[in-house]
Amino acid sequence: MKTSSSIHHKNIASLIAALAAIALPFSTIRAHEGHDHGASPTPHASGSATDAWKNAQASLKAIQTAAAAKQHQPIHDEQEKLAVALKQIQEQGGVADKARLEGAIKNAIAASEKVHAAADAKDFAKVDSSLKTLEATMAMVEKQLAAPAK
Repeated sequence: MKTSSSIHHKNIASLIAALAAIALPFSTIRAHEGHDHGASPTPHASGSATDAWKNAQASLKAIQTAAAAKQHQPIHDEQEKLAVALKQIQEQGGVADKARLEGAIKNAIAASEKVHAAADAKDFAKVDSSLKTLEATMAMVEKQLAAPAK
């Protein structure tokens, strides 16, 4: 017969396992702790998707330059500016196929976050490979922006 002590220990172990399972998804929230994501200068709110696209292209160019120089902080800052500019384009819309544009923007933002995460880890080989994906997704955004209205 089991003692109440061994049953008590099993209950505590089960409780700890349950708490760990609940807390695990939130551990990625803290992955960028220590970064001042909100402190980076944000692009000025511009009046058009064209201006936002120019800001996005400038940020991409800065990310490419920083990646070539293996500099972490400029990639970090410019990725945040890039995401803001892309979200601004998404909000302003005004293209023939809004769903395709939104999909391309979503993919570009996800790709930029991978570049950012690799730079934060100072894994510049991964920065380079992720940057190629970012460049391809940015080309898709550009293609959707240039698509003629139907």
